[in-house]
Amino acid sequence: MEINKVNSTINTEMGTNRSKTFSLVQPQEPQTVAAKKPQAEVSDDCKLIAHNQPQLEQLPDVDLDKVAQIRQSLIDGSFEVDIAKMVDAMVQQHG
Repeated sequence: MEINKVNSTINTEMGTNRSKTFSLVQPQEPQTVAAKKPQAEVSDDCKLIAHNQPQLEQLPDVDLDKVAQIRQSLIDGSFEVDIAKMVDAMVQQHG
């Protein structure tokens, strides 16, 4: 089986054709977009988050005690995964 390189003139021709295509395109007049009115109501979820934001900011990003427990259970071999519980949680979360 013989493999030949692609001729470099193809790339040159493509560049020429591309520039011709762009030169034939007529500029369009800018379209005016109707301004949308801002929503008067904020969703209940957004209100709940905004109300609880200060409390949420006080929570740590990672539960270091839980991380230590999992790390130790992995080290001593006692870490177990309940597949049925995991599947139930996935179905509940994602439907």
